Amino acid sequence: MNQADHTNNILLSDDLPTPDDKRFEQLAPSYLKMVGLEWGCIFAVVIVINVAVNMMAGNSFATLMNEGVAPFLLGGSFIVLILALIMPGLMWKSQGYQLRDNDVHYKHGIIWRAVTSLPYVRVQHVELESGPVERLFKLATLKFYSAGGGSADMKIPGLPFATASKIRAFVLKQAGADDGSDPAGDNADE
Repeated sequence: MNQADHTNNILLSDDLPTPDDKRFEQLAPSYLKMVGLEWGCIFAVVIVINVAVNMMAGNSFATLMNEGVAPFLLGGSFIVLILALIMPGLMWKSQGYQLRDNDVHYKHGIIWRAVTSLPYVRVQHVELESGPVERLFKLATLKFYSAGGGSADMKIPGLPFATASKIRAFVLKQAGADDGSDPAGDNADE
């Protein structure tokens, strides 16, 4: 290649395209229920531990009130309850995915927001995972792997199983990889 065939034009940031968050697809509504259940369980565990520790120490509620500890315990429990009620919705609203011709994007985060982009040409493997709680809600998580990494480069949770299967097949086709058979088997909904 000679010097005349190669150009390296200057690109200004104002001329670059901007991401359109409105075009991200939301995760499944049942994912919101699943995360709500998880946060509810966390709340229950905090309360049970709180009560158990105080019972083992021989503290009654009246003793805790007299010592001025009860308001802190009740306040802490109230904060955890508020978080258990609010966080699932905030988490669900902050997450989404976008499939494009050449890449896939996943956004997440409430306070620290992130958008992960993965070009299909870098994808070597896509794993469809569905744990016991996800199966209860008929959901799956897609994990995308690229060359040189031992862990997933991108994870998209909260997808209906059928949607996750379609996305997996599409991404592997775009990446030029053979998707083989369904890794979860024909009985994945059981």
